[in-house]
Amino acid sequence: MAYWSCIFLLFFWLAPAQAQSRVGVRVLDQATVTHSGSVTPVHGMPGAVIALPHAWLDTPTTLPDQRWYHLTFDDGAWVLPAIYVERACTNLEVWLNGQLVGGGGAMLEPLTRNCYFPHLVRFPRSLLYSTNNQLDIRIVGYPQTHVASRQRGGGLSQVLIGEQADLAPRSDSRFFWNILLAQVIGICLFLVGLVIAALGWVRKQDQHNLYFGLALMLWSLMGARLYVQHLPLTVATSEILFTALYAPFAFAVVQFLMHYVGQPRPWVRQILLWQCVALPMLLVLVPKHSLAITATAVYAGLGVEFLLSFAFFAYQSWRLMRRDFWFMGANLVLLLVLTAAEIAIQSGWLALPKIHLLHFAMPAISFAMGVRLVRQFAAALSESERLNRELEQRVADKTAEIARSYAQLSDLRADQAAASERQRIASDLHDDLGAQLVTIAQASLYPTDIGRVAELARQALSDMRLSVRGLTGEPTPLPHVLADWRSETVERLTLAGVTVLWNANDPPMDWMLPARMQVQVTRILRESVSNVIRHSGAHTCWVTIHVASDQLNLGVEDDGRGFDTGVASQGHGLGNMLRRARVLSANLQLVPRGGGGVCIRLSVPLALQVGDQAMGQGGNF
Repeated sequence: MAYWSCIFLLFFWLAPAQAQSRVGVRVLDQATVTHSGSVTPVHGMPGAVIALPHAWLDTPTTLPDQRWYHLTFDDGAWVLPAIYVERACTNLEVWLNGQLVGGGGAMLEPLTRNCYFPHLVRFPRSLLYSTNNQLDIRIVGYPQTHVASRQRGGGLSQVLIGEQADLAPRSDSRFFWNILLAQVIGICLFLVGLVIAALGWVRKQDQHNLYFGLALMLWSLMGARLYVQHLPLTVATSEILFTALYAPFAFAVVQFLMHYVGQPRPWVRQILLWQCVALPMLLVLVPKHSLAITATAVYAGLGVEFLLSFAFFAYQSWRLMRRDFWFMGANLVLLLVLTAAEIAIQSGWLALPKIHLLHFAMPAISFAMGVRLVRQFAAALSESERLNRELEQRVADKTAEIARSYAQLSDLRADQAAASERQRIASDLHDDLGAQLVTIAQASLYPTDIGRVAELARQALSDMRLSVRGLTGEPTPLPHVLADWRSETVERLTLAGVTVLWNANDPPMDWMLPARMQVQVTRILRESVSNVIRHSGAHTCWVTIHVASDQLNLGVEDDGRGFDTGVASQGHGLGNMLRRARVLSANLQLVPRGGGGVCIRLSVPLALQVGDQAMGQGGNF
């Protein structure tokens, strides 16, 4: 709570500055006030004698209003004389014995705004008379009924005349506390708010940071009226603009409190957004002389909003996040007290302070809360980094586990592929070579079948070589494969007394057919020819082969007796043919031929190899 001490120290430090010795300084606390539109002093007009400081509480005839304050004094034998005006609102000019000796800027709209600026006017001693010096101060401004804050209502403070060395510290102290410090705080508050809002924008789950940063930036903009002298706006317009900023500020504060405890309410958000639109419209539509009353009502209404939102925050934080209850609650209570004091000041229940109390205490409170939010963000970031490291470690562990599982799966697939390959080899040996060996064994019992035995042995040897080629053979040029198929097919059919009509295209020599595909297609072709020889009783057989880069089409037709293809006997080897076609991902059709006989059609998808460069394999055989 050290920052609270700083707040109180600020005011204790300020008090001695206001109570400095006034030795050699003359205080003028009475003046004659006249209403004159003249831009130079005019004497002899009827006026009222008033005590200083003086505030404009009556109704003006024109806006902005202009008044002349006439004061007299005798020479105090000052060496370097000066005039000090602590407050003149909105702007002033100083005339001494008919000579303009100082001014604060523009005296016509848009006026230079000097309500918070001290004025130290230095003038040459030669302008002084020994007695009855005439000091005329021209003030241009708006009465308190026409501005949103009493601090900006027209008026004049006491006037001090004395040595520059005595008055300069007063002016410097006032300038420091009201202007320089406000500028530094405003800039720092805006930058801090920008950083915190950026943190909330980046981390969506911390949206309360976004609203808190927005509230700080809005407050720094509202505080700019303390030290911004020149605005391209009339005083009435700037009063409406700065007062209207309280609506989005209230929106940001209420949303911050609700999001901080994790209890946002969409209907509250909608009401506050509509308030941001309605408040400027209200301030524009009300009569000019009612601006002060309207602004006071607005401040009171916003104070009630703050009070309700604080009560909601206190209840929810006590219930959900008690650790933050005391810290945030203490700051918010202090803020509510200061807000109530500000409302009391604007309502005239409390005297105007030397400095704008809320605008200087609010940054200290906001800074403490901002530090707390940044620390929370840093803690959340550290926790996020820790969780991220844990996640990275878990990912690394899971990656290693997946790699081990993948290696085991690869081994399992390799074992399955080897088992499948063994099964295929066993099936080939059993279906082809085994059957032929049985036939050889049976034929060898009869001496008259020696020639047949030799023929069967040669065929068995050819099948064995074909199986071995499927395992270890290299791709073969397609023209060579077609030549082998033609040679074997024509020879077998011719020996069986069947006329062969062969039709095949001529593929390029660098088209290579994988060995395993060659084995499967050869066996399908061989089985098809065997069926023609053994079962069809055909006289003619048509063999058609067409090879493209992506497909091989094989057709075997005969003019034999045919059979019912829908109930074809598996004894014809058709089951083996279908199985081999599935291995090739091919399409095998068995259909009756018009005029008698059977037509076998095979369509095999290809991914040919060209020369030594593989274009892909034709499946897993």
